[in-house]
Amino acid sequence: MNVRPVPPTTSTTPSSSYPRFDPHITLLSLPADSPTPISVLRDAISSIQLSLDIKFKSIDIGTQFFRSVYIAVQLTPALTEIHTHVHKKVGVEPRTPKYPHLSLCYITDEDAQQGGREAFYRAIEDKIRKEGDGVSLDCGELTEEWMSGFVASEIWIAECNGPIEDWNILDKVPLQYV
Repeated sequence: MNVRPVPPTTSTTPSSSYPRFDPHITLLSLPADSPTPISVLRDAISSIQLSLDIKFKSIDIGTQFFRSVYIAVQLTPALTEIHTHVHKKVGVEPRTPKYPHLSLCYITDEDAQQGGREAFYRAIEDKIRKEGDGVSLDCGELTEEWMSGFVASEIWIAECNGPIEDWNILDKVPLQYV
């Protein structure tokens, strides 16, 4: 998915805004000091057998770094079930605000105060179109490639501590296509 415009370079000081990352839906979030081993996480998702249909609901401007501008995803019974299942298996309360969503960019509060989140949205606004009860997003670079969703074929287990560029994918658990 490539919808990210070139970050603005109007500031003379370096910014932590616009780091590169793989768009993703956060299913479960644990504290950095969690003693939960990766085997428990893998076991929690190993019983999920079906791929997940992801449909885009809207593109929204958020109020927080990790939800600066994001795709709100239509909450389906399957997404609700997997979210509940994984949290129960791991034994933690859900801490996944705006679930489910896919962030398109991360913009610091300082840059947001200067209109950074709104500017990012305006830069992609002509790549968004309403379709039924959702939206499509043009993800093409040289030609139009409209996407209104996708099929999630795997769940990643990631360690997301420290700078975003240092996040580490620990495992990828494949899902079966239906």
